Amino acid sequence: MIEKPDWIKEKGYLHLSPSLKIGEDWELYYKNITNEKYIAKYAFYPLIHTVLKDRKYKKGDSEVHRHKQDRRHCHFHKDTNKPEKTHKLRPLHYASHMDALVYGYYKEILNDLYEKKLKENPILDSCVNAYRKIRISEENEKGKSTIHFAKEAFDEIKKRGNEDEVCVLTFDLKSFFPSLNHQFLKQKWKWLLDVDELPKDHYNVFKACTKFRYVLLDDLRIQRKNNKGRRLGFDESKLAKIRKENGFKCFFENNQEFRKIIKEGKLRIYSNPFFSKDKKNIGIPQGLPISALLANIYLYDFDLKIVKYLVQELGAYYKRYSDDIVVICKSNQADYIENFIYNLIEESKVEVSKNKTEKFIFRNVRYSPKHDNERLACFKVNKITGEERETPLLYLGFEFRGYKTVIKSANLSRYYRKIISITKRRCKRAKILIDKNPEAKKAVYINQIKKLYNKPLKINDSESTELKKQSRKRYSLVKNDRGFFEFSHYNSNNKRESNYYSYVKRCCLIFGEDHFMNQIRKRKHVVFTAINRHLNKK
Repeated sequence: MIEKPDWIKEKGYLHLSPSLKIGEDWELYYKNITNEKYIAKYAFYPLIHTVLKDRKYKKGDSEVHRHKQDRRHCHFHKDTNKPEKTHKLRPLHYASHMDALVYGYYKEILNDLYEKKLKENPILDSCVNAYRKIRISEENEKGKSTIHFAKEAFDEIKKRGNEDEVCVLTFDLKSFFPSLNHQFLKQKWKWLLDVDELPKDHYNVFKACTKFRYVLLDDLRIQRKNNKGRRLGFDESKLAKIRKENGFKCFFENNQEFRKIIKEGKLRIYSNPFFSKDKKNIGIPQGLPISALLANIYLYDFDLKIVKYLVQELGAYYKRYSDDIVVICKSNQADYIENFIYNLIEESKVEVSKNKTEKFIFRNVRYSPKHDNERLACFKVNKITGEERETPLLYLGFEFRGYKTVIKSANLSRYYRKIISITKRRCKRAKILIDKNPEAKKAVYINQIKKLYNKPLKINDSESTELKKQSRKRYSLVKNDRGFFEFSHYNSNNKRESNYYSYVKRCCLIFGEDHFMNQIRKRKHVVFTAINRHLNKK
């Protein structure tokens, strides 16, 4: 009997097609998706596209902005005086529920072949970190996280820094997923399968990844009157009706309604928007189950050449986490390695953000004029003037100064902003409740937001006096006695509850240092300050 594979799992988001009830019928999905003839003729749904905004608080560009030395969320152009927000846009495309299962299956096929290729070269296998499960140790089957990868890089710098001056180069590939060349990707796909032409089922999946279509999430929202044409929310009454009567989550009652909406021009379908300089279609959507693996396969030769010519011949240290590249080498090798990687990136038909390429020097310096003690310090080298300034190396969410490692300050700011935002919403709800019922208590219950800033909530077990973590709640749509579908909650112990507090605790455990907890020591103060401010605000 076949065991249920990991790629067969239900998704919780809304899409253009009905959500799936896999349950005990997973073998039917497995039979169809593993049928090559079925997938060769399979018609993929359009993706749904949205953009995630990540607000940045940083200095302006000296050549473009006024107040270039100030850290702001919004800078003003020094010529036009127009505001330019510093947020980073992250385009996301996600597939329908059935399509996601198809992508997941073909990801498993390609991933097994890719891992075998990496295992042929142990050094190469250790250099590619992102989107892979790398065991912590032979005894521990859990996968390494970015905390482990960051610590390994910092330990390497410390090790080399004991003997001589160390140079660290960081690179960032520009618009990585949208810039992948289709022909180059196709060649690597065929090479991995060891075929001259892609089989029809693989070719259909390849076409779905490269010649994809999508609709905008905002186009699925309803447009309300007196709001200057902005679309605010979804038609919740319609969504609730579909859930209640049909027993699934979806934007449309059936495929006929979806086709009718498109035919009437009420919903526009777009095609792949990514183009190269010579106006050829490029790029794959970020957000598909298979996208990350395809990006790794695409850069196989890139990684292999760096391992061969820089790691094995020059003794450099190389790691790539998705589009973030770090190289540790001797100072006199830096210029050669930088040019080598630039040329290699150009060969791979992707671009590098040269303004994000940074060079750091680590050397032992005296930190007190009264003592002869030295410590390893980090100096950032200005690319234009060559001047050095003591600045920490930013890598995978950490700031490394040579003698100390801390969590990146921007990540902590985002954490505190989230706490304040959630607390503000809770206060607003409490005030609305008071307006409706003057006898209600003017209070925000701390347990409602405790899981954001502190340990996950605990409950008393009825069979034991020990405190156990509250298991994560899941739900499914079940038909009731009246013939309608309703949510039925159940507990799932497959995933442990986690929050930023537990992330910081893991940092302490993996690095073997407790000072990370000092960085979030103000979390309770921030919560109570926000409650006092927004609950009493008139």
